[in-house]
Amino acid sequence: MEQTQPPQYTVEEYLALEEASEIRHEYYQGEIFAMSGASLAHNRIIGNGYRALDDRLNPDQCEVFIDGALLKIDASTILYPDLIVSCHPDDLEADRILQHPSVIVEVLSPKSADYDRTAKLRFYQRLPSLRHYVLIRQDYCWVECLTRVVEQAATESEWTLQVYDMLTDEIHLAALGIRVPLAELYARVRLGVPPQMPGGSE
Repeated sequence: MEQTQPPQYTVEEYLALEEASEIRHEYYQGEIFAMSGASLAHNRIIGNGYRALDDRLNPDQCEVFIDGALLKIDASTILYPDLIVSCHPDDLEADRILQHPSVIVEVLSPKSADYDRTAKLRFYQRLPSLRHYVLIRQDYCWVECLTRVVEQAATESEWTLQVYDMLTDEIHLAALGIRVPLAELYARVRLGVPPQMPGGSE
């Protein structure tokens, strides 16, 4: 039996569909992919992250865009990050699509964690403006912050990884000149215990 090929859309057709759709879709090489619903913990962390970032930024220089803002990677890829910080004049004046993020935040869910750490990471790394990619677990206290080594930005990009796993920690977003406490990100979020090393002592 011949398999049916998924329908192909232009960017303009995709954007028109998104305006009318009750479900969000991401766009990749002419295809659209529905996004699944999020947990309350996921929503709380996004809201907490928005407030924490917005409180620390100069509104005349940078803006935080919450879940629902479209980010264009290239002519064939448009995604929905959970949070975006942009300090680029074009983005601050944009009506719908952002293209020059300084910071991207994704809250990890069981279904999206692998995608956020692999394919989405590679997409985001294509953006020359991006300085920090932050991944936040929603089930226990664990935040990963990938930071671009600026000296390498014009050629082969190099990234460093910092992991934060205590509520007393603060994420250092050097590109923005701010620090964000994990306690603020996880406010009102019920956290479990992180996995232990096999054979570790009690």
